[in-house]
Amino acid sequence: MPVAGDNNNESSSTQQPDATTASIATEAETSSKGKEKEEAPAPVEKQKEEDSLSIGPSNQPGSGSNPDAPVCSITLLLPTGARHPYRLDEKYLTKRNVEVPDVTESGQKDPFSISIYKLKELILREWREEWEGKPASPSSIRLIHFGKLLDDKEQLKKYQFTADSPNVVHMSVRPPEMIEEDEAAKGKTSTREGRSRESSGGCCVIL
Repeated sequence: MPVAGDNNNESSSTQQPDATTASIATEAETSSKGKEKEEAPAPVEKQKEEDSLSIGPSNQPGSGSNPDAPVCSITLLLPTGARHPYRLDEKYLTKRNVEVPDVTESGQKDPFSISIYKLKELILREWREEWEGKPASPSSIRLIHFGKLLDDKEQLKKYQFTADSPNVVHMSVRPPEMIEEDEAAKGKTSTREGRSRESSGGCCVIL
C-alpha cells in the first residue's frame, strides 16, 4: 500500500533537479550578459586608439592607398633609428581641419601642397608618448629629406615628395640653446640693418 509521504518525497526529489538546472541556466545567462557588456566597448576603444595615433608605431607597414585619391606617405626616421609611418590624405586633413591650398584635377585636396610648417604642426599634434623631448613649438622640429633641410615656408611638392613610395624624412628636435642663439643672431642682424639704413639716410652728397 503506497504511503502519501513517499509520494511527496518522490515528487520533491523529481522537481529538485529542475530547480537546480534553472538556477544554473540563470547564472550562465547572467555571466554571458556580463561578458557581453565587458567586451562591447572594445571596438570603440580600438577605434579611438587608431584615431589618436595617426603616426603609426615603429616598423609598422604603411596601409594601402586608394589609387583614385592622392596620398602622401611619409616615413619619419628618428635619431634612434625608429621608423614611423605617417599617412596624409584628404580624409585625414579634413578631420584635422587643415586648409589645403591646392586641389587635384579631380577636385580632391592635394596633400603635397601643404607647407612644411603645417607638416610640423601636424607632427607635433600627433606626438607619440614614447618620443622623448617634445618641443614647445613646431619651429623646433627639424626635417631633412634627401639631404636637404626643409624650409617652413615651402610646400612638400617642392622637395620632390612623391606618391609612388614612402618619403623618408629624418626628424630631430633642436635643443633650446640653439633656438636662443638663432634668435639672438637674428636680433643682431636686424639691429645692424637698421643702423646702416639710418647712416645711409643721413648722408648728403654735394656736387
